[in-house]
Amino acid sequence: MQTKTRAASSTARALWIEAPGRASLRVENIGGARKGTSLLEPEFGAVSVGTERLVARGSVPEELHGSMACRYQAGGLGLPVKYGYSMAGRVTEGTLAGQRVFCMHPHQELARIEDAHAVPLPDAVPTRRAVLFPNLETALNAVWDGELTAHEPYVVFGAGALGLLTAFAAHAETGRAATVVESDPARRAAAAELPWVARAVAPDAAPDEGLGECDVAFHTTATGAGLQAALDAVGFEGRVVELSWYGTTAVELRLGGGFHSQRKRLIASQVAHVAPRERERLGYAGRTARVLELLGDPGLDRLLSRAMPFSQLPDFLGRLCRGASVPVVPLIDYSV
Repeated sequence: MQTKTRAASSTARALWIEAPGRASLRVENIGGARKGTSLLEPEFGAVSVGTERLVARGSVPEELHGSMACRYQAGGLGLPVKYGYSMAGRVTEGTLAGQRVFCMHPHQELARIEDAHAVPLPDAVPTRRAVLFPNLETALNAVWDGELTAHEPYVVFGAGALGLLTAFAAHAETGRAATVVESDPARRAAAAELPWVARAVAPDAAPDEGLGECDVAFHTTATGAGLQAALDAVGFEGRVVELSWYGTTAVELRLGGGFHSQRKRLIASQVAHVAPRERERLGYAGRTARVLELLGDPGLDRLLSRAMPFSQLPDFLGRLCRGASVPVVPLIDYSV
């Protein structure tokens, strides 16, 4: 009965960030049927902790308000804004009716989407796991940006969602499990149990673990100290792939030591463009296909937390902005 009521509705509640640290659910019109669109009834969504905390705090630099806008966003990144980019569920109306799809869309309990923006989900990918799509796509692109080869030693800094998914993608691409560096003991212990992680170590233990001569380091902690440690972890002509987004926060680095003499490289990675290594060969369609293939691994379910009801999302974002401890992948359940 609840499903039919939602699908028949012409309005839906959407999550809006009203001011720094404060969010609410607004009721808005979702628009009528039109050619080339479908009605998506989401089952699950996810919060991308790092990015959405910056947005919810109003910490996006003004000059990036245009380039960092997400698909179907309303309002502006100067706030208020309707934001978010992970939604998976079933299409109930339109040419895609009956199909399970992923779509990048702000947090909303019912959405009319362009058919071209829907990513059909293969049977091997449960709807709940599909919400990892955007972060896994970012992680895979970073591995390609780092031009990591099968024999090169590498390390991942940060055991949040992006760090663990980068370790997963690196393992999938090379066949070698990752070393993960994480400061939080609980996250470090959880990371160490994952099949694609060879070892998880504290930052102060990293030098004793043989780091310092890696070919590639992937950085995801969004801290200057973490980025410095990543630079220190690579050797001659080593590459550091930076996945963190700092918003308005300044970062200070020590580049007066071996940075120049060892010809180290700092590489910015961003998912909006396919990494040069695979841009011509695979392009966006090939990258999407590879992400869907990787999402077929049931081991990824170990990253997923118990889902919160959509109605609790405003309170959750407030706690996130205040620095509360949150799951690696906060899930949203639209069915309750």
